[in-house]
This record gives sequence, C-alpha cells and structure tokens, in this order.
Amino acid sequence: MRYLYGDSVPFPLSFNFLATLEIFMTTATRAVELELGALKLALDTTEAAAGRQRGIEALEQFHGVVMRAFTETAAKVPNGLAQDYTRNVSAQAQRFVDEHRAHAARQNEQEAAAARADTDRRRQEIRTHLETFFKIARLPLEGYKLSLELVDGKTQAHAVFLSSHGIVSTFTLAAGKVAAWNHPRKVSEFAPNLQLMVGVNKSWLRGTISAEKVRLDDYVVSHAELSDDACQIHLRKKVGEKDSLVFRTWKGEGGMRAEVEHPGDPNAEALPPEVDPRDLPELDRFVQALRIAGRELLEHKEQLSSVKLDGADVLGENLVIPMVERLVAMFAPTVIEIAKRSPNESELSLKTESDEGRREEIYLKKDDLVSKLQPLHAGGRQVFAPLGLDGWVPSLTVAPPAVAVVPVVVPPAPPSTPRTPST
Repeated sequence: MRYLYGDSVPFPLSFNFLATLEIFMTTATRAVELELGALKLALDTTEAAAGRQRGIEALEQFHGVVMRAFTETAAKVPNGLAQDYTRNVSAQAQRFVDEHRAHAARQNEQEAAAARADTDRRRQEIRTHLETFFKIARLPLEGYKLSLELVDGKTQAHAVFLSSHGIVSTFTLAAGKVAAWNHPRKVSEFAPNLQLMVGVNKSWLRGTISAEKVRLDDYVVSHAELSDDACQIHLRKKVGEKDSLVFRTWKGEGGMRAEVEHPGDPNAEALPPEVDPRDLPELDRFVQALRIAGRELLEHKEQLSSVKLDGADVLGENLVIPMVERLVAMFAPTVIEIAKRSPNESELSLKTESDEGRREEIYLKKDDLVSKLQPLHAGGRQVFAPLGLDGWVPSLTVAPPAVAVVPVVVPPAPPSTPRTPST
C-alpha cells in the first residue's frame, strides 16, 4: 500500500501521517497545558513566599526602629516600673515578630509541599500522555537499539528509538506478545547449520592451542544488543549454563568486521579475537536473521522508560515544551504541504493506494484539530502556531478565539474512492 497527497501526488512517507498528527495534537496540547500550569504554580508559590518574606523583613525593620526609640525613651525615666514595662513590651513585641515569622515559614512549607504534590501529579499525567504519543506515533527514525535478555527462560526486551530532531525514546517491549519469543531461541531458528571456527582446541600432547569449527545450532541466544550497524550477541550451550561465546560485529572499512570472546576460557587468550574472514558471510547470515526477528518486537511497545531531547531527560529537566516545539518543527512542513494539496480547505487529506490501484481517502478536519488548542492560553497556543492550522496570530491575540464549528458539506465519494477519517 502506498500513500498519496490529496491531489494524488505520491506522499513521501510510508505511513498514515494524519494518525500521528491527530494523536500528537491530542496528547501534546494536554502536556503543554499541564506543563504551563506547573510552571505557573511554581512561580505563584515562589512569589507568595517572597511576598511573605518581604512582609516579615518590613515587620522586623519596624520592630527594630520602634524598640530602639522605646528603649532610648525608657532610659530617660529613672523608674524601676518603667524599666520592667520596657522589658515586658519588648518581649511581647519580639514574640509577635517570631510568631509571624514562624507562621510565614509554615505557610511557605505547606504551599511548597502542595505545589510539589500537584506538580508530581501533573508530571505523571504528562508522562502518560507522552507514553501514549510515542506508542502510537510514527516518527522518522535515524536508527534504533534493541536489547534482548533471557531471564528465567523468557526474553525481556528494551528498545531505544533514535528519532530525528534529537528526540530519543526508550521503551520496554512486550516480547511475550510475539509467539516466537515465548521460549529460549536457539541459533538454528535463525541460521540452521551454522558452523564457525570459534572453538578452542588444546592439543593434549603438545599443549598448543588452535581454533576449531563448532556447530552452533543448539546454542541458545542469552543476550543481544542489535542496531542497524552493530551488534553484540551472547550464546550459551544450555539455558541454565553461563555464556560461552560473545560475538561483536560492526560495519568497518570494506564491509563487516567481527570478533569473538570466550568468557571463562583462559585458553582462548592464545587465539586472536577476530573472526575468521571466511566465516563472516555465515555469521552475517545469523546476525541478519536475528536482527529481522528482533525488529518484529519493535512494534510492541509496552512501557515508556524515558524520553530525551539532545541527551537531556525531558521530564527530569522540564523540557516538555521544548520537545513539543521540536516535534512541531518536525511536523510543520508536512502539515503545510498536505494542506496545500488537500482539495477541501477545511480538511487535511491523504489517499491510500492498494497494489491493485484502488484509492481511498483519509482525512482530518482542521476544526477538530484546532479545538484541541482551546484549553491553552496565548503562550501555549503559540507553540503550535507553525502548524498553520488556523488564522490565530499569537503576537496580536491575547486569548485564543472560540472555534467556530462550520459544517462542511462534502459530496458523496464514488464507490471506488471511499473517504475514511484518520484514526
């Protein structure tokens, strides 16, 4: 299946971009709203605490002026009762100041604690929205890293998705949803009859050490780290044993390069780590098959572990809005081009074309997308302005305008080109 613009020109992406845009507008607008609310709460809490501090400082200054004047006046009256009166009033005045200072400190602590609790709640909800977005959205990938680990006879999987624009998301994967990964995987499942010169043979008579060919079909894959240009694979003879072979491969000058390690075998130190060049095609056959099987797991994202922007943790360093701005910059050229080529000005539309040539239109109404901006004030709405979804001008409009829902009458499509809202 291929994707086309609304005017039937080939679309450059191989997935339903409108579905990604829709989930982005749903989750990102809420995330920005929550983040702006957290920032405002932090600012209000800080300003309230600063206001109380200024009040206490003014009270202490006033108290000092009054007490000096009071003491100087009392010193001029040579009377014991007057001196007692002075000490009593001074003590009461000091208690008044201390009580108000303590009260202000308690208020600051209470409000700070409430703000932290509210912010934590907001951060958790933001995390939920980010997880929803990154689970569903399709983003241009510059690469990936897949980690597989055999634990108690079951495969645990994690993946790092390296998107463009410096955005990196990490997920645990539901390996159990893929039947083939519900049991320990043997080498023969990926590359039957794999024989490599990776055995270690010690001569009984001479004590010399040499490499020997080993059939690896029954070896179990216990750990793997896979990417497009490198990998590390651990093998063991049986599930309950320790790893006996570790392969590392990478793309070098002139093609694939590989090394092998023999954990726990001191005799192997006498052999060079490089895999015999004659074995590289066979090893590559195994690596490529494992890589293809592993990619199937990438579609089963289970739980978001982290999101990073230029290497910095988005949630931990309050980078939600900069990340959304980066995503907007990523999407904006495509959204604008789709709008330009859509036959209906009130919609964003694409077409799918089957291998048989049958075309079907998918679309999003602009009003439905703009309505998702309604909870945001001017500053939040401006984040999404580059998408060009409506005529709101951030620099001139104090508050977002109400979305006018204008019914659009669309003539029925012919049977060969049904129209389907993006989901």
